[in-house]
Amino acid sequence: MMADYAALIRPRPVVRMNVTFHALTAVGIAHVAAMRLETAGDDRFYRPDVWVLGSAMCLGVLCHGVLDGLKHAYPIRAVPDVLCAGLLAICWCLCVRRRFSLLFAGVILASFAPDIVDFGPKMLRSFTGISMPMVDVAPLFPWHWPDGSGSMYSILSKAPERTRILDTGQNGIISLINHVIVVVFAAAGIFANLRVFRFLLRRDRGAA
Repeated sequence: MMADYAALIRPRPVVRMNVTFHALTAVGIAHVAAMRLETAGDDRFYRPDVWVLGSAMCLGVLCHGVLDGLKHAYPIRAVPDVLCAGLLAICWCLCVRRRFSLLFAGVILASFAPDIVDFGPKMLRSFTGISMPMVDVAPLFPWHWPDGSGSMYSILSKAPERTRILDTGQNGIISLINHVIVVVFAAAGIFANLRVFRFLLRRDRGAA
């Protein structure tokens, strides 16, 4: 759940992103999508599997929009968030069997794509000072528009709308519940299909 366009230009003490939740959601989607792939002895990715990959990647992008549209705060700071999301993505792709590695990598990349497209140039300028023509272009994805995002911030952020102030009413509870729901659904997808893991394959072979 990355900060929306208005949030990027609104003064705040800390800029947060929380792409970790996008990575976790993508992993859950990939686990479910892997059910549609037949187990093959050579672990290669076959041409008939392309429609599964394409559908799962589209779902990853759409779920990014759903998560961004939910009312949410940012419980993880930016640097740990990026490191955690990257580590989760890399480790998960390494832990799954080669038969499913392309599927997992594709879905995870698709779930990151909206943030990369809309905020990548701005982040590059922020870290390196390198400016590109698309830096000042409005976001492409509607859930990054001010009216399409559910981002909420601390009262210190001077957010103009009360619905965007985390400390107002039950906004904090709503944000927490939404994050819990996301984690639960992602976990359900993961546990629905554990056959994708390499270590489970080795254990099964040992038992045989």
